[in-house]
Amino acid sequence: MQRLFLKFLIPFFLFFIGGCTKIDTTTLGADLVPAVDNISTFADTLNVIGTQGFFKDSTILNGTDDHILGAITNDPVFGTTKADVFVELKPRFFPFIFGNNGDTIDRIVHPAPNASGFDSAVLCLSFTGFYGDTTKEHRFSVYKIDKSSTNFKDTARYLNFQPNGLLTRISESTPILPSSLRNFTYIKGSKLDSVKNQIRIKLTDAFLAELVANLDTSSTGFGNNIYRSDSIFKSFFRGFAIKSDETSASKVNGLFNVNFNSANTRLEIHFKRRNKNVIDTTFSSFFFLSASNSTITSSAHGNFFERNYTSAEITTNPQSDALYMQTGPGTFATLSVPELNAFPNSIVHRAELIVEQIASNSPDNVDNQLAPPSYLFLDLIDAQTGNGFKPIYFDLSPASNYLPDNNLFFFPNGGVDFAYFGGFLNQRTDVSGKVIQFYNFNISRYVQNMITRKSRNYTLRLYAPHTLSYYNLNLPFRNSLGYGRVKIGNGSNTNHKLKLRVVYSKI
Repeated sequence: MQRLFLKFLIPFFLFFIGGCTKIDTTTLGADLVPAVDNISTFADTLNVIGTQGFFKDSTILNGTDDHILGAITNDPVFGTTKADVFVELKPRFFPFIFGNNGDTIDRIVHPAPNASGFDSAVLCLSFTGFYGDTTKEHRFSVYKIDKSSTNFKDTARYLNFQPNGLLTRISESTPILPSSLRNFTYIKGSKLDSVKNQIRIKLTDAFLAELVANLDTSSTGFGNNIYRSDSIFKSFFRGFAIKSDETSASKVNGLFNVNFNSANTRLEIHFKRRNKNVIDTTFSSFFFLSASNSTITSSAHGNFFERNYTSAEITTNPQSDALYMQTGPGTFATLSVPELNAFPNSIVHRAELIVEQIASNSPDNVDNQLAPPSYLFLDLIDAQTGNGFKPIYFDLSPASNYLPDNNLFFFPNGGVDFAYFGGFLNQRTDVSGKVIQFYNFNISRYVQNMITRKSRNYTLRLYAPHTLSYYNLNLPFRNSLGYGRVKIGNGSNTNHKLKLRVVYSKI
C-alpha cells in the first residue's frame, strides 16, 4: 500500500481536494446532528432495493497468510463449507542429520527401552483462530502428496487448489477439540517442552519408517540419501495434505485458522539417541520455509475452500425480503436508492445506511455458533474503473483525502476510519427481548455531493470482505477469511428494513 501513496505528492492532492470539495456535513458523528423538528430540520427514510449476489473465487493467499481448515456441515441457511490445507515441510539446512555430531541413532522404529531409534512422527499446525462451535470435536486426516505432483509449488494461490497425483493417507482420523487448543500440551518424551495453540496429529509408523530408511547423507550410503540436498529430498517427499473428515451426518460447524509461517507449524520426528553410552530422548523438526537461498527453495502451500449452497435456504427457498451476507469467499448484495435522484437541495447533517439482522429461530441455535461478520463494507459499482468497483467517495476517512477514480490515490493513506464510516458489528435488544445484530454506515458526504452537484447515483455493493480489490490490487481488510455469516432484512422487510435515513435542512 505504501507505494501507492508517494509522500511528495500528498501535499498537492491535499490542496487540490481541499479546494474542490466544500461539503458542509459534520465529521464529528451523530452527537452533533441537530434534533429533528420538522420545521428547520427533517428526517426521511429512503427505500433501499437490494439484490443478492454470489462471489466467484477471488481471494489469493500467500505463504504468510492464515489458511483455513475444517468444515461447516450444520447450517441450514447458508449450506456447507469444506476447507483443506496443503503444506510442504522440510529441514532448514542440507545435508541434514538428526541429533548432533557424535550421536548414534539406529535405523529402527520403536526401539527397546535401552536402545536408540525412532519413536514417532507428529504433524503440528499453528492454531491462530476459530470460527464456529467450540464444544464439538472435529476430525482430520493427513495424507502424503505424491512425489510425482507437478502443480504443488511455492506461489500465491486462489482458494480452489488441489494437488495433482494420488494422496496416500498417513494418519488415523484424529479428533481435535477447539476449546482445548489454548491449553498447554507437553510434548511426548520431554519433561520441559510444552506448546499451546497447536493442532497435533500423530502420523503412521509406516510413514516414519520411510523417513528412517533414508537417513544416510553420504553419496555412497544406505537408502536414497534424501537428506543430502533440497532437490533430492523434494524428489522423495512433496508435502502434506490435511483434510477434514466431516460429512453431512457429522453436524459440526468449525473452521480453524492455521498459519504455516509460525514455528508452531512443523513436522516433529521423535527419537532416542546414544552418545557416550547415554540414551537421551529428543526430537528434530522440519518447517515451512518462506524464503529461498542458494541451497534451498521456499516451501509450497495451498488451500481448498469450497462453499456449497445446495439444499440451503439461501438458494432453494430464499426469504423474499432478506439478503444473505457471508464473509469472503462468500456473497454480496447490490443496493440502489432511486429516491436520491429527486432529493431536494439541502444541507445533509447525516445520511446513514442501516442494516439489521433477521435472527434465526433454529432450535440448533446456529446463529450463536456461526456469528455475523465483524465488519461489512460498502463500495461503488463502476464498470469504467479497473475491475468494476471503486471505494465510496469522501466518507471512508474524512481526515484523509483520496481519489476513488485514480489508480494511485484511490484509498485513504491511513485506511478506513471505522469510527466515522461505521460498518462494524453492533447489537441491540428488540421489543420482544431478542438480541439483534446490526451495522450502520455514515455516507453523509457522499450523499451531500450527490445532492449539491448532481453527481452520479451509483449502485452500491454491500459485502463482508477478507481483502479489498481495486485496480487489480489487493488490500487487507479486518475480517478473517471465511469468518461470519448473517441474514439481513432487505428494503421490503417490515421488522428489519434495509434503509437510508437522511437528516437534513432545506436550502
